[in-house]
Amino acid sequence: MGDKFNHIVEKVLSSVDFDVDGVVFEVTNDNLKSQMGANRKFHRWQIAFKENKDKAQVKVLSVTPQVGRTGKITPVAELEPTLLSGATIVRATGHHYGLVKEQGLGAGSVIELTRSGLVIPKINQVLKSAPVDIPASCPSCGEILEWESDFLMCLNHANCPAQVIGKMEYFFKILANNDGFGVATIEKLYAHGVRKVSQIYALNADDLSVMGFGEKTSVNLVNQLRRSSSEKIEDWRFLAAFGVVRMGTGNCENLLKSYELNTIFDLNLEQVSDIDGFAELTAKMIISGLRSIKSEFDLLSQYRFNLELTPLKKKLPDFSHSLGGKKIIFTGKMNSPREEMKKHAKSIGIQVVSSVSAKTDYLVIGEKVGKKKIESAEKLGVEILNELDYLALIK
Repeated sequence: MGDKFNHIVEKVLSSVDFDVDGVVFEVTNDNLKSQMGANRKFHRWQIAFKENKDKAQVKVLSVTPQVGRTGKITPVAELEPTLLSGATIVRATGHHYGLVKEQGLGAGSVIELTRSGLVIPKINQVLKSAPVDIPASCPSCGEILEWESDFLMCLNHANCPAQVIGKMEYFFKILANNDGFGVATIEKLYAHGVRKVSQIYALNADDLSVMGFGEKTSVNLVNQLRRSSSEKIEDWRFLAAFGVVRMGTGNCENLLKSYELNTIFDLNLEQVSDIDGFAELTAKMIISGLRSIKSEFDLLSQYRFNLELTPLKKKLPDFSHSLGGKKIIFTGKMNSPREEMKKHAKSIGIQVVSSVSAKTDYLVIGEKVGKKKIESAEKLGVEILNELDYLALIK
């Protein structure tokens, strides 16, 4: 089977007269495609396959710390210029400083470099380690850095220039309907005292001219701001643009399927963690993050963004079954198709969840179940059933 697979890939790749970075496998059965469906970003019945055949041994010249919008310090390896897969590579991310310490990634080290998907430079491994240089202070604001697990963090979130600029840039990037406010424009605004997105929307053409923008540019930027608030935009995208930790576009949409946008700031821990996909730790971070953006959210709401509201999920009707409303997790290999078991469970009012918590009622296990999940259920007092016990219970 493996040889046949490789033969098909090689045949496809060799049949074109131009450089390609891989192949896409696609389900061809229409019924199966319909069942697999799609999410907002891609079809589930397609998957890309890419290979990284080209590798190079590259010397690291230095490792430079960069500050992200959340305060995470990312090490960037500056490399001897190297031609790889048709491009000259001069830098690659070291991901986090815990990895830098562990692998000995420093000036003078030698790495094995590839291009992930033939696009993104990737450090496969450190072949020769070197002394590492761990920064003690933030390169942007000078604040003393602190370790959070493997991550080196600047906790000066409100006043670190790199973080403030990064948050404003991120808002427009996620909003995706205003290309005039890239990093260069944001940096110029920051230099003139602008610290929040709400301050940007309050600017007029005269304000921008005083800041050094040309007359036409100033008018154009103001027009883009007006257009970005008047054009229809999904409410989950608007919420995601505020950059709350653990609140990417997917989680924002998930939250707004359960609660309207104007009610989320009053939610408690139980209400958020009760949503499928939000464990208690995530729920705590979301509630804290929402509180931190509330004042900015209120200020931006004055500009009456044209928000397309996410349809709320219909609440489950009352069922007479004794398990109606109970929270159940199915895990492991079952004799019956697991998706069919989930579908039937939902039809009798059971809430099928994906992670074990104190609010879970039953963990239904099949074969080859991870020990950690069972231990977690036992620790939280969750009742564990095998497949036969569960089937007897729902009769």
